[in-house]
Amino acid sequence: MTDRDRALLALRPTIQITEPASGGADPEAPVSETEAFLHRTLRPILKLQNPTLLALVAADVAGRVPGFERFAPDDRRQRLAETLRRDSRLKRVLLGAVLGAMTADELAFALAHEAEVRRRVVALLTERVLSQADQV
Repeated sequence: MTDRDRALLALRPTIQITEPASGGADPEAPVSETEAFLHRTLRPILKLQNPTLLALVAADVAGRVPGFERFAPDDRRQRLAETLRRDSRLKRVLLGAVLGAMTADELAFALAHEAEVRRRVVALLTERVLSQADQV
């Protein structure tokens, strides 16, 4: 493990997570590697990067949606959801902020499972941004 990897891990917040559910009918079934990666890596990174991610979304929306700050709360959430679903450039920027906070081993795993990791990151980001729409 490199010094950079140790420093990145030291920065991450600790998240108390009960054993993730397997998602199947059998609670004793093993959790997939991707599911474990989500809980072990993605959630702590998203928590660490939260202010940066919100700032990136706010800057993007401010530049593209005039008067966004005056929208009603429901309209803000709807516009944010639409933006996060359609704006591929913004998704790439946000994904880059998440990938940049990974260790070398985590990045290798993410690249090996790129489609699934990308899907999960976008879903988690969307959920996180929408739950904090008042801060955007």
